[in-house]
Amino acid sequence: MTASTDKAARTKGSAVHPSIARGIARLGQDISRARRARRISTTDMAARMGVGRSTLHRLEQGDPGVSLNTLAMALSVLGLFDRLADLVDPASDELGLMLAEKTLPKRITSRRKNASSENSPSADASGADDAPEGW
Repeated sequence: MTASTDKAARTKGSAVHPSIARGIARLGQDISRARRARRISTTDMAARMGVGRSTLHRLEQGDPGVSLNTLAMALSVLGLFDRLADLVDPASDELGLMLAEKTLPKRITSRRKNASSENSPSADASGADDAPEGW
């Protein structure tokens, strides 16, 4: 493995799965393309993001060590932040909704009060009567 390939496949000593590295690289290319389509220079983009040009360059090159905050700032400058916020929206997570539906109980029954705790004098002294019913 060459030094450049090894560098692209690692972040702070942790290996990055090749498919994830490809996805991050594509994300960086897409950010670069969106920036250029808006005719924003790297100097201006980095200044708006509050980072250095080298950090923007690393983001656009698909460096997996770039922070999520840097990605969020880039998307904000490009007017695309809402896409990040909606990325894992539970309402659009079909698998999550299906799994949640399977685990829903078929019926809900009310809890029965424990007879020994109702007749206990300590329950009256503790101020349990002050709590709203059902809590």
